[in-house]
Amino acid sequence: MTDKITFPEETAFQDPIKTPGRLRQSMGSAHGTALLSAERLSFAFPQGTPVLRDVSLCLKGGTSVGLLGANGAGKTTLLGALTGTVRGTTGGSVRLDVGGLHARRAIGFATQAIALYPVLTVEENVGHLARLLLGRGEAKAAIERTLEEFALGSIARMRVHHLSGGQRRLVHLAASFVHAPPIRLLDEPTVALDFEARQLVVRRVRAWREEGAAVLVTAHYPEDIEELSTELVLLRDGKTRDLGELGTVLSNQARTLSLRGARPEASWELTLATGTMEEVRSKLGEVPSDVHLSELRLSGNRLRDILLRDPSLSAFAREAEGP
Repeated sequence: MTDKITFPEETAFQDPIKTPGRLRQSMGSAHGTALLSAERLSFAFPQGTPVLRDVSLCLKGGTSVGLLGANGAGKTTLLGALTGTVRGTTGGSVRLDVGGLHARRAIGFATQAIALYPVLTVEENVGHLARLLLGRGEAKAAIERTLEEFALGSIARMRVHHLSGGQRRLVHLAASFVHAPPIRLLDEPTVALDFEARQLVVRRVRAWREEGAAVLVTAHYPEDIEELSTELVLLRDGKTRDLGELGTVLSNQARTLSLRGARPEASWELTLATGTMEEVRSKLGEVPSDVHLSELRLSGNRLRDILLRDPSLSAFAREAEGP
């Protein structure tokens, strides 16, 4: 069954999240299925310039889409428009194909801003949303599972206002997905996280994909997108462009050979097509004679390091996102 949410042009947005429903479908059979599809989605804040002009997006079960875009491109607004948590004028359509589930149960959205009750404990915060979204009958098991998945057992009885910023972020993520929705949206989920907590989030996202969930994630750093995503979409000038699979994007990027001398002027970078030793030797021969390796020694300089860098998303993102 397909649940179609239509946004007529020039009309106020109607929030689809407030419709109650019960979860009856396993995500295991959702791999490869388009769980959420947006077509020609547009959005403008009241009396404001349009932020989204022509957004098309498909979230499939078992995949994680990384949303690239410069600051101010509208990534957070897009997630808000998909979930009905921003108000304004919206056009286009969003379709859910989640076995008859209503949007409230089908979608989980971890906003960039942490939304917790400071005076409640970790367990009480997670439990509040579990009972609200699942009912008391299913809430207990969901709370226990979620606290374990996010490694929150040791702080479950601590009040949120006593937690660090990173701990609050994890609790916020846990509460946002306590109802195990098939569609999960994460806006800057790694903010304030240390290395271990960040890796926990990476493992959770990968586990959700294996379970058949569809994930959409934004992040400030391309390195986080690289670890959290299998597909890439670029948001620029209010429009989306499907960039395809992450692995394909990276395979099309060049490796680079960086040579750095003790003096800044004796440092340079070479672009490699394959990165083989034969190509490295050939490229070294192309270095101008006045900065050749042998000249480093004669000039009293010395070679500090040679670094062969594999393709990364950072350089691609800088070029794709534009100035």
